[in-house]
Amino acid sequence: MENSSTFKQAGLSYSVILPIFNEEACLDDMLHRINNVLLSLKEPFEIVCIDDGSSDRSWSIIEKTVEKNPHIKGVKFLRNFGHQLAVYAGIKYCQGEYIAVMDADGQDPPELLPELFAKCKMGYDVVNAVRRERKENIFKRMAYKLFYVFYKAIVPFDVPLDSGDFSVFNKNVAEFIRSLDEKTPFIRGLRSWYGGKQVNIEYERQKRLAGTPKYSFWKLILLAANASVSFSKMPLRIISIAGIGISFVSFFYGTTMIIMKLTMGIEVLGWTSTAVLIVFFGGLNLFVLGIIGEYIGNIFDEVKNRPPFSIEKIIGLKL
Repeated sequence: MENSSTFKQAGLSYSVILPIFNEEACLDDMLHRINNVLLSLKEPFEIVCIDDGSSDRSWSIIEKTVEKNPHIKGVKFLRNFGHQLAVYAGIKYCQGEYIAVMDADGQDPPELLPELFAKCKMGYDVVNAVRRERKENIFKRMAYKLFYVFYKAIVPFDVPLDSGDFSVFNKNVAEFIRSLDEKTPFIRGLRSWYGGKQVNIEYERQKRLAGTPKYSFWKLILLAANASVSFSKMPLRIISIAGIGISFVSFFYGTTMIIMKLTMGIEVLGWTSTAVLIVFFGGLNLFVLGIIGEYIGNIFDEVKNRPPFSIEKIIGLKL
């Protein structure tokens, strides 16, 4: 990997944040590609690697690379805190005027960075890299599509469909995110909530270079739940409206049954349908309690005021 001592570390133009969790199979190649792309821009830069509690050789690779290349910086978490907090840590510690966030698995092409940085320099606060086409299976693609459509419908601000964490934003957006100190941040949501001038650039998301995806289906569900409750009260309002509607229907249905019994002597039958309704509304109640629990859980995390992550080691960064 080329080492350029001509770039000063102060007054950095670019920061690239790379959250890493067990990516030893991809990491060397990705660091090499990112470094070469940034060198071609001929401006000071840094690559901030956040090791999110990896159990493989990822941190060892970062340490060896830092020794050879002063542009590479490393932060090692004491344990796995999750992808979003790794990105947040990178934003907290980076020093560039323009900040890029991308994955370390090769699905986000570093070769797109010059175009994203150039667009941001034109006066945009955020440049979102929007996926033109995914390489996942059809069920995962459908799940992502449904999430983004639902998320866009419930939040009170504009969000680009199918935009992940791959993006570039300026230092003002970074300062805004740093100032929040949220315990469960959803970074792409915070970018959109910030507002300002935003633009989308489409790209074709690639397959992983190697290894296995770190976001299981369950983790994606939890991420979607956090995204939904962090930026919108709409789920609670939907519950309230549905509850009012069901109450009116139940009241008129019950009133009709009583009138039929008193005026026409019709026996009210239907034990099977009654049992089905009891099971249905029991499940609905649990679902509603689950949504409310997500909001209460977020409040619980915030009021404890614990640090969002803990760090074992930092190399290359001057804090």
